[in-house]
Amino acid sequence: MPKQLRVGIVGCGGVGQSIAQKLAVSPLVSDIVLADVNLKGAEFVKRRTKSDKISVKQLDASDPEQVAEVAKKVDVVVNGAVPALNLKIMEGCLKGGASYIDMANGDKEYGHPMFDDQLALDKNFEDAGSIALCCMGVDPGASNIFAKRAADRMEEVRYVKVRDADTGRLEGYDFATYFSPESMLEEVIKDPLYWEDGKWGRSPALEVTETYDFPEPIGKMKLYRTDHEESELVPKFLGKPVRDVDFMISLDETFVSYVKVLKKVGLTSFKPLDIRGSKVVPFEVVIAAMPRPDDLAGKIKGNAMVLTEVGGTMGDKEVAVRTWTWISHERAHEICGIHATAYQTAMPVVVAVEMLARGEIKAKGVKSPECVDPVKFCEYLPEKETPVFEEIVPLSSRKK
Repeated sequence: MPKQLRVGIVGCGGVGQSIAQKLAVSPLVSDIVLADVNLKGAEFVKRRTKSDKISVKQLDASDPEQVAEVAKKVDVVVNGAVPALNLKIMEGCLKGGASYIDMANGDKEYGHPMFDDQLALDKNFEDAGSIALCCMGVDPGASNIFAKRAADRMEEVRYVKVRDADTGRLEGYDFATYFSPESMLEEVIKDPLYWEDGKWGRSPALEVTETYDFPEPIGKMKLYRTDHEESELVPKFLGKPVRDVDFMISLDETFVSYVKVLKKVGLTSFKPLDIRGSKVVPFEVVIAAMPRPDDLAGKIKGNAMVLTEVGGTMGDKEVAVRTWTWISHERAHEICGIHATAYQTAMPVVVAVEMLARGEIKAKGVKSPECVDPVKFCEYLPEKETPVFEEIVPLSSRKK
């Protein structure tokens, strides 16, 4: 029987705000604690929803003891903070006795935990009877589950392509990102990981491109290969061998040129500089100068789409299965006062919380998105105004 869960959301930027608003109207959630060092987002949600389920708490997410105080009061903690804090928040969940969900992990090059670092806590969560469901956003997250749903119906999987496109137009900002500036810049300045011929490799940052023909309303878009979790997780957890996996995203050409210049002059460095006796990290200066993504709500016009293409053998046919979801920035703003990027990232988490309440995610320990039942997940996601489309075409019609 379904039960009502108590949910804590640590970090109330655009994604955390979207999750909170949807869970506030869910019959499967009884209480929501919104916790952040900056209460702007949490207070926005409380005013907008007028929900008596919601309480607000100021919290430093880098302190596991403070996280534990929230974890003691809830069944699951959703990490809406930056990936650098994943292990701190997981530690707090273990201390407080709550399950855990996040939407991304980081990179050791920048001093952040990766999935393997989270996996080191697998036995701790299993012994506690809890789950730590990692990378459960839209990409990674839904993109991995789309791949699993297609692969489960195939005898052989040749490749998995995850493609992210956005036609959004943002006037008045020359250098901005629609989600965490920290995470986005890290993804584009690092040489991206890919899986090819059954082994991992890295290509030069912002050098590998392609033009991909997305379904309407996107159409053809230039994409850049960037560093993303799917290239690490899908080869490990798809459930079947796969030859090639990579991730590509559409990027504004002005944004790309700015990143290349910043990188060339050393302003994406994490190495502190001594400026008149003060230690300053160039990367942090750039991030501080960029707008908060939740401040861009209502200012972006266009559509966002996440698509997973899986090529392989189904029955006696060579096919490509394309699964995708999309929403406009305008519609996302109507629903939650946020833009499409944050809204899309949030909805898989909402579905996962409700599946936990229904007892439909039984796994314990540290898990990747592939542990979620892909059929049920894709049935529930459209209930959150996040439609799931699929087409199966002859593999010969797709370019390899």
